[in-house]
Amino acid sequence: MFDIAWSTIKNRKGGFVAAFIAVICGSAVITACGVLFVSGLLSGVAPERYAGATVMVGGRQTKDVKENFDPYYAERVTVPASVAEQISRVDGVEKVVRDHSVEMSLQKDDGSARGEPVPLEHPLYGHGWSSAALGPFELAEGNEPGGAGETVLDAGLARAAGVEVGDTVRLSVGTTPQDYKVAGLVDAPANGLDRQSAAFFSDARAAGLSQRPDRLTAIGVLGEDGTDAGELAGRIEAAVTGTDVVTYTGDAIGDLEFLDVGRSRGFLVMLSASFGGTALGVVVFVVSSTLGLAIHQRRRELAMLRAVAATPRQVHKLIGSEVLLVAGAGAVLGAAPGFLVAGLLRDAFADVGVLPADFELSFNPLPAVAAVLLSVLGALLAGFIAARRIAKIKPVEALSESQVEKGELGRTRKAVALGLLGLGLVTSIVLPLLIPGQLAIAGAGGSLLLLMVGSALISPVLVQTTTRLLTPLLMRSKVSGYLAAANSTANARRLSSAVVPLALGTAMALMQLSMLNTVEVTAKEQAATGVVSDYVVTSGTTGLSTDLAEKVRAVDGVGTVTPVARSQVLITYVEIDKPVSNPFSAQGLEPRDLDRTLDLDVREGSLDELRGDTVALSRIAADTARLDVGDTADVDLGDGTSKELKVVALYGKGLGFGDVTLPHGMLTEHTANQQDTALLVTGEDDGGGGSAGGKVESGLADLADGTPGLVVQSPEEFGAVEQGEFTQQSSTSLIANALLILYVLIAVVNTLVMATTGRSREFGMLRLIGTSKQQTRRMMFLESWVVILTAVVVGIALAIPPAVGAALGTTGQPIPYVEPLAWGGIVVFVALLGWLSISLPTRSALRGRPIDAVYATE
Repeated sequence: MFDIAWSTIKNRKGGFVAAFIAVICGSAVITACGVLFVSGLLSGVAPERYAGATVMVGGRQTKDVKENFDPYYAERVTVPASVAEQISRVDGVEKVVRDHSVEMSLQKDDGSARGEPVPLEHPLYGHGWSSAALGPFELAEGNEPGGAGETVLDAGLARAAGVEVGDTVRLSVGTTPQDYKVAGLVDAPANGLDRQSAAFFSDARAAGLSQRPDRLTAIGVLGEDGTDAGELAGRIEAAVTGTDVVTYTGDAIGDLEFLDVGRSRGFLVMLSASFGGTALGVVVFVVSSTLGLAIHQRRRELAMLRAVAATPRQVHKLIGSEVLLVAGAGAVLGAAPGFLVAGLLRDAFADVGVLPADFELSFNPLPAVAAVLLSVLGALLAGFIAARRIAKIKPVEALSESQVEKGELGRTRKAVALGLLGLGLVTSIVLPLLIPGQLAIAGAGGSLLLLMVGSALISPVLVQTTTRLLTPLLMRSKVSGYLAAANSTANARRLSSAVVPLALGTAMALMQLSMLNTVEVTAKEQAATGVVSDYVVTSGTTGLSTDLAEKVRAVDGVGTVTPVARSQVLITYVEIDKPVSNPFSAQGLEPRDLDRTLDLDVREGSLDELRGDTVALSRIAADTARLDVGDTADVDLGDGTSKELKVVALYGKGLGFGDVTLPHGMLTEHTANQQDTALLVTGEDDGGGGSAGGKVESGLADLADGTPGLVVQSPEEFGAVEQGEFTQQSSTSLIANALLILYVLIAVVNTLVMATTGRSREFGMLRLIGTSKQQTRRMMFLESWVVILTAVVVGIALAIPPAVGAALGTTGQPIPYVEPLAWGGIVVFVALLGWLSISLPTRSALRGRPIDAVYATE
């Protein structure tokens, strides 16, 4: 059977090339998703400052969720200082190093109170001197820090700042500066300092700077000579009681040292898992459409086989062998470019800031193997479905249907199509009304595939409907229009194979654009209208020290100051009988006079009660977790601390300000540096309905002149900056879906070219009965507009329900944001792509002699 299949492939290259290309591109997409998934599990960054440690001990950075992904905590999970004593008693431990780390900024002493900021390529962290042994760092000049006013800098940092031993530098934690004498310089460890800069202080000073002397950033362990790191790590985990700690050895220490690496791995696992499932569905859908068209064009040949006594089993085996050869070769060839595609995706994610620039992918062969297997299995299933009818009907009926298409669709096909369309509408629109929140938003986005499959099943009916509506226009061209109308009506199944991928590409592009625009515009509107303060005080460095709020309140003319802290929390709830812990952006606020600085659009409850163990939730977060005012929310704060919090308010402006609002003190206590992101400042009422703006502005300017990194902004400037996190999220979604849309567009061109070139014999017959080249080209031009208009209308119709559902889920309003120029641009691009994909192959097919075209396909 394989010999016959190979002979068929060699003699019918045109029909198989399109399927071959579709499988190659599909295999590349699936491989890329697999590479990202494996990288999320295995990849990492080598340690730098901890490179000399035998074992490192840190807090568990993930929440253990049964039967689901373990999400990462946003802040560093610290370790009780008492754990170091337990570790010191473990056999094989030579030395235990307690590490306090705190992020800082550096200013040169230029004689001013503010100091001259030193731009640094990497973040700067301060540490206790004893932790230098973990590098190990070697003292190159000067002495170790001997008192609270001395520091030792790494040599690279000193060069960047232009300072030497004996100079004075200003190091700030938040907006709290302190002058230090440079007592010495250290050389970086063997691995170098490519991701950070380091300043060392006495251990007592480092503990004071860290805000939490009773908690350690990490604990380093230097083992005795000959001690195996893995065995020592196991003994340490067994010895430590009373707290949940994790041991790290080898390159895995990089996950503890650089939290962004661990979070990036978690991001890749979740993204590739969700995106990979969608990609696999789209790939199978496109390959099925292409193979269906290829087999449809061979109806006459397959009918002849049935007429000469070929059994249905033999027809299936023949087509299965052909598909196996084509899909197998295509899948193998597509796997290698998939690694390149994964690299391009990694670079794109790094450019928008969701991955570190130095994050390396893990090029494991398993994704390629999985992609080959999935692509081949998907193609075999598609080939079986496409060949099912021609294989099961009687030979005489097969010959009859090979000449003229069957007119009516089967009852089962219509019923399945209507069922899928109904399910798609329920998932996209009804679900957000009944079960709002993130699940509804995800359902609205995923409903497109259901709607697309349902539309594909009845696509011949859609083509015939479009043809009937366009017939009066087509008939204005007597010969070409008549032929175009007749062909479109009689060969609706064939044209539908060209309509389906074109409609899918249109729908995907319009849906993604609408969903992103709706959320982006809503978030900007909320941010712009939500900040009602006169001024916003922010920092150009690591943050605002929490004592700055009192200094701002002391400025003449200031009436209300609301400190705002930012972080991320996890809310645990039950979703479809399974526990889920989802991350939500969080802010910490003081409720005092909050209405004078911030309007969150409170819908239920009151923010005045935001004290103690309480929380306020956005409408989206509350709907997602099925919570209401008075309920108890299971919340894990940024550093992993679990809280049972009473819901005291629900508000509407979650997109602009975060989905979770906590008491200010609770949030800041569980962040790494315990600093504020901003201070919202409103002046005193002057008695005439206004505020003392001039005095406040002058006072804040004076304060900024004496405070490192302090920036005074207008509410409008602050709102624009706050959209950075959302921009990252939307860019991530856009990048991932752009890959799928590109694949669909390749499939569009592929399918349209194959459908057009497969009609060479038909063109030849038309030429032999007297139709001119010009009339044939015009016929195809008119047919192309039947295809394009059907695809565009269907694509728009399919994009609207998910867009409406997403708008309901995110804004509570059923009207999505539509950018007319962008939608028009997509429609024009799709129309141009479809027209070129049909007109150019038509011209190519008409170049030869008609008689050659007729007999070449016999």
